[in-house]
Amino acid sequence: MNQTTQVSSEPRAVTSFETIVQEYEAPIGRYLYSLVGDFELSQDLSQDTFISAYKAYDPQKIHNLSAWLYRIATNKAMSHFRRKKILSWVALDKLIDVGRDPSVESHGEWVATSHSVQQALNQLEPDQRACLLLKASGFSHDEIAEQLGCSPGAARTRLSRARDAFRANYGEDSPTGGGA
Repeated sequence: MNQTTQVSSEPRAVTSFETIVQEYEAPIGRYLYSLVGDFELSQDLSQDTFISAYKAYDPQKIHNLSAWLYRIATNKAMSHFRRKKILSWVALDKLIDVGRDPSVESHGEWVATSHSVQQALNQLEPDQRACLLLKASGFSHDEIAEQLGCSPGAARTRLSRARDAFRANYGEDSPTGGGA
């Protein structure tokens, strides 16, 4: 008796989506953690992201799966911020998971630099932070625009302003005083 025969296309679609979750769960989770700074909250938002994605999943209409998923995740995080009226961001180095910066000589200098990066990010507007964090994750201007729901020109403008503001903030707080 063979009970593995599939009667409908539903199980096949679930298997396909499970593959998507397996591939994107960790990067989406890290991205959300970098936005909210709370591990359990990032897990909840990640789960909400994939539930929403599953409900709306139509492979025929999705041109860039990664950008689509990150847009859902960004929207979930921004909705959380609007509801809670809190902004808590973690340092950029935690997002990109690079560990210790080899250009920094001592551990003390690394800690000071990491703290300065976090402080500079915390002074940015939420959309500017999102732009910088998405760019640091390797997304193009077009992908950032798609994820934030704006035009590519607006994404470039936001990113440029975010970089300028970050440089100004980091320059003021930099351990060396010289800026980024």
